[in-house]
Amino acid sequence: MEKFTLATKENDGTWFGVLISNQSGLVACSFSSSRKSLEKHLRPGTRGTVSNELTDESGIALNEMINIYHGRKTTNNVRLDWEAVSEFEKSVCKIMKEIPKGQVTSYGMIAKRLSSGPRAVGTAVARNPWPLFVPCHRVVPADLEIGNYSIGGTLSEHGCEVKRDLLEREGVPIESDRIALKAVWVPTGA
Repeated sequence: MEKFTLATKENDGTWFGVLISNQSGLVACSFSSSRKSLEKHLRPGTRGTVSNELTDESGIALNEMINIYHGRKTTNNVRLDWEAVSEFEKSVCKIMKEIPKGQVTSYGMIAKRLSSGPRAVGTAVARNPWPLFVPCHRVVPADLEIGNYSIGGTLSEHGCEVKRDLLEREGVPIESDRIALKAVWVPTGA
């Protein structure tokens, strides 16, 4: 029987949360300044009983997430549960996982590679259930402005600052609120 673990951990004033299925891995994750809003955002992803007991898998996922957030090296040993993700969203997520640390790409470049439209890509990026593990913060508008970033499933007034901080910790050069052209990664086939 499938069981879910919802685990949270605070680090430097930020709460990190993971929802893990014992059968298929990481269902969703997020981070927030509020533990309550974080748990409220993650809980709807469950398909059964939820435990708040920390497991080996949830502990590893939380530590990996915190390391990614701080721009540190990770082992990339977290299984993602693709069950609730459409085929198109899966394609977008796989391209986002290819974006090298320290670089960004645009919605339009991903759209070109997938023979799709930038808005459809934007919707898929916004629905990413695994922020940080699937680095949606590395996707920016075509004008190379930083753009918005949703936290806990909704756009935040501080989302742009959070996205900027994440990119800077990864070494992305930012000049006057725009990504430096040298940091642009072009997906193969775009």
